[in-house]
Amino acid sequence: MDSTLYSRVTPKSVANPDILLLNDELCADLGLDTAELNATILAGQDLLEEPIAQAYAGHQYGSFTVLGDGRAVILGEHVQDGTRYDIQLKGSGRTPYSRRGDGNATVSSMLREYLYSYAIQNLNIKTSRSLAVVETDEAVKRRRTESGAILVRVMNSHIRYGTFQYVANKASDELQRFTDYVIDRHYPQLHTKDRTYLAFFDAVMQSSIEMVVDWLRVGFIHGVMNTDNMSIDGETFDYGPCAFMNFYDEQTVFSSIDKHGRYAFGNQRPILRWNLERFAEALQPLCTQSALTYDELEGKLNEFEDRFDAQYDTMMRKKLGISSDGEQELVDEFIEWLRKSNADYTNTFLELEMPGTFDSPVFATAEFEQLRNKLAAVGLDEELMQEANPRYIPRNYLVEEALDTYLETGDLSKFKGLLTVLENPYTSKDMGSQFQQPPPREFDSEYTTYCNT
Repeated sequence: MDSTLYSRVTPKSVANPDILLLNDELCADLGLDTAELNATILAGQDLLEEPIAQAYAGHQYGSFTVLGDGRAVILGEHVQDGTRYDIQLKGSGRTPYSRRGDGNATVSSMLREYLYSYAIQNLNIKTSRSLAVVETDEAVKRRRTESGAILVRVMNSHIRYGTFQYVANKASDELQRFTDYVIDRHYPQLHTKDRTYLAFFDAVMQSSIEMVVDWLRVGFIHGVMNTDNMSIDGETFDYGPCAFMNFYDEQTVFSSIDKHGRYAFGNQRPILRWNLERFAEALQPLCTQSALTYDELEGKLNEFEDRFDAQYDTMMRKKLGISSDGEQELVDEFIEWLRKSNADYTNTFLELEMPGTFDSPVFATAEFEQLRNKLAAVGLDEELMQEANPRYIPRNYLVEEALDTYLETGDLSKFKGLLTVLENPYTSKDMGSQFQQPPPREFDSEYTTYCNT
């Protein structure tokens, strides 16, 4: 593609890199020999080709701005079994898009992304994957001063809604060629369609709907759904101020910079619609370069509500173990009970499946028992529920404890213990364990995450 879309860069020099974590499972999936992956290679000090930093744009909290990889570089593409992957370093130094940033990353933020991407992968949600965390001997100052680190990230694509916004804004004459490239790489099956560009928008919308519905299924709050953080391939990525909701509240926000709740748990659906509208606007120049019309794009957008509803309703029925269509009134009644009770979201479904698992006052009420009896008459199918409802999520307080332990003592055992639990989040031999306990409500009321990854 045209060089206006990227800059060639060199990762920063790292004197004494140290591998903290290496994802053996991902190495196997990529056909990589772990014995050959030393810290020098993983820190980008031994290059096979010249890396690039991508340019892109995006609406950040509703305001459009031109951006780019400010501290990330794509080392190149890796092909395994016919599938092509981007290999990217994050925290690898300044690029032409760094603006006032230093291009670095703290070790806690890179460990955090490793853990969250690992958890999301094992929760069966499409995501970027973390290959390794490499600690550096530099000091990086954010809220506190920590060691620096580099994350090695793997994705099917680092192309975002915001990449299309950048091309439409800066090089609209290249938009058709760029779109053809993206379709060739990520949606080649669409070439059999009569209306390829319309089918492309439709496929991106569907993959994004599936992604966000999965977030709602497990209580995940991305925290920064800017258009530059939305993958055209439906992959969850850029784990900045993300967190998991404990006590059910659709207005839950943990991000330090989301002052007005734009990206709250319950707003992720309307924000996806808003982001897709911006994506459609970025494709608008194609309407003068091809047979596509903007009315067709708007027609697809008008399908969003019904398609999201259908996906969400199917998901909720599985969580409640209801195999048949319908029962919408009962599903709505259950969601309303969640709103009123403010119960722990994850544990509620486990309690429905296995009564008496959790000692919580909200599960001892007559209202909950009556609701469970109604559900038992039409659902609570154990197989469906076990597939949809995780036993474990990354409880925010446990993540913070594990990170703090490493920063204070250099001991990764607590962090690795959490990874072990999250390796099989749908399987539990120890129901009611410490890893399933929600935090004190005071913790969540004060808990804050930061956009530092």
